[in-house]
Amino acid sequence: MNEQRRDAGFAEIEHIADRAVRVWGASPDRLFEQAGRAMFALMTPLDSIRPCRRHEIHLAVADLETALIDWLNELLFWRETQQELYSQFEVKIQGDRLHAHFAGEPAQPTLAVIKAATFHNLRVERDGAGVWHATIVFDA
Repeated sequence: MNEQRRDAGFAEIEHIADRAVRVWGASPDRLFEQAGRAMFALMTPLDSIRPCRRHEIHLAVADLETALIDWLNELLFWRETQQELYSQFEVKIQGDRLHAHFAGEPAQPTLAVIKAATFHNLRVERDGAGVWHATIVFDA
């Protein structure tokens, strides 16, 4: 499970007990979008999810690490309560607010069931080229 481009992407990385990904993006917005894509790609091939149902959420942003975990766990809440999987994500972080649209369809995971995004070994950082990176561990 990899989606690699220079400006944004994700790759699954090895983890002893759970599932983990490395994501990157040219901005925190793109990083959060890639994190959503990576999490759902662990559950089902993204190209099998039609973005026919759109949703919107708003979250408070205290810091990027907490906001990233809140964002991913909010998506998991929607997945569980709506019985949907998502493949499209649009995120805007403005000051202390995150505004997002995401889209998917009614479906169940075919690969893995992700229970939660965790703070375990979480790092959000910007490299010398200005690209944002994060390593995220999921409870599966």
